[in-house]
Amino acid sequence: MPRRWYVYLLLFSSCVALVCGKTKPVQTPPKDVAVKLPITTSSPQAKNSFEKAMQEFEQYRIPETLQDLRAATKADPDFAQAFILLSRLSPDPAEQLTTRERAKHLAAKVSPGEQLLIRWLAGSQENNYLPAIGAMNDLLAKYPRDQRLAYLAGDWLMGQKRYEQAATVLERAVLLYPDYAAALNDLAYAYADLGNFDKAFSTMDRYVALQPEQPNPHDSYGEILRMAGKFDAALEQFRMSIRIDPNFGSEVGVADTYALMGKEREAREEYDRAIVFAPSNADKVQRELQAAVTWIRDNNRKQADRAFSDVARHAHTAGLAELEAEAHRILGMYEADPRLALKQLQGADDALHEDHQISASKRDEELARILRVRVDRSIEIHDLDAASNALQQLEVMAGTIRSEVIELSYHGAAGALLVAQGKPDAAIPHLEEGNTDPECMRLLWRIYSSNGATSQAQAIAAKLAALNQPTVEQALVVPHFRVSLVSQAGQP
Repeated sequence: MPRRWYVYLLLFSSCVALVCGKTKPVQTPPKDVAVKLPITTSSPQAKNSFEKAMQEFEQYRIPETLQDLRAATKADPDFAQAFILLSRLSPDPAEQLTTRERAKHLAAKVSPGEQLLIRWLAGSQENNYLPAIGAMNDLLAKYPRDQRLAYLAGDWLMGQKRYEQAATVLERAVLLYPDYAAALNDLAYAYADLGNFDKAFSTMDRYVALQPEQPNPHDSYGEILRMAGKFDAALEQFRMSIRIDPNFGSEVGVADTYALMGKEREAREEYDRAIVFAPSNADKVQRELQAAVTWIRDNNRKQADRAFSDVARHAHTAGLAELEAEAHRILGMYEADPRLALKQLQGADDALHEDHQISASKRDEELARILRVRVDRSIEIHDLDAASNALQQLEVMAGTIRSEVIELSYHGAAGALLVAQGKPDAAIPHLEEGNTDPECMRLLWRIYSSNGATSQAQAIAAKLAALNQPTVEQALVVPHFRVSLVSQAGQP
């Protein structure tokens, strides 16, 4: 764990007890202690719309959630809690900004608990991670029996890739309310991301049993089965979700699964169907981006160039700077000529600084990813000075912005540069910090293999070969790595 996060997680763990063998029994709080976070609104209509939205959010019906949150703010223009949750969930950068600013403006009019909620969610979007995490901790301590708050916190921590901490919060919610379906859903994902598929499957079984007629339990189960490499079972769950609600969006799950199975043509057909019914411009462009990755898996660079260039153009037209930058970054990741790749990375950087709305956190996290790739491509042309300069920028960002995405980008880049400088032993701690990244795992495997650390090499090879995530990073590393393992196994 990066040292700078240690203090913050001590604060966090003081508010949420670990749910394990020695956990103290859950006690009922005193009668004068509020159990639930207040909902400050003067409008019964707004409150009804808000409650409906939160139930939809717990079922992962995001378009409906956004629709009802907007209805709540229309019925009560002073509804701060609805505004900050709109900012948290909206895929539209302009809406994220306007609703966040409105919530901050209204914060003085609401309860102290709601002020903490606003400080937490607004701060995390504005790169004020230290006060944001502090506000989250205080909020969980103030309302220890509010399962919805625990779910919100667990969901946010999952987005931050803090899976162990997410599991802790969500286990607490499930201990208090064993049939709380939303927490079971995210908890199963946390277990899967931690590599504990037995617990993930048993938790998901509980979730499906609670809501068998809802699409999301089957969609989620499909994703976790896919992570475990159980592709046929995953497709069955995604198709069950589609039968329950054809408008839910599980075609994306089918497409992602086909892509990982090597069935790229079938994947593109499913992505095309999903794109037609995308609920927002951001969803549409994101699905186009996923479809474009199939051309990388097909080793068709010409079609990949065309597809990602189209994505960048569509994202630019829609004002989606993060997705435009991501498309250019991916072009820079797989471009055969490192010098041309660096031009694509400059295009990605330019997209982040154009006159488009984007939160500070999303901008800086994407910038960190770009710098990470810049280090790799500079190393390829033996320009270690350029790689060092990019790494220095990342180090400054990692030291001032408490984002796990930036931390992982920094450690991956630092490890790669140390390897290039002939310092593999010094690279190991950095690569171990970033060992959820395929390239970090591949570098670790090479170091362990060359050092004669056979058991460590075998363990990281098994983990990398079993990585089933529909990402460009997986597409660029894992299929080739699997082939190399087979080739080595066949050598005398």
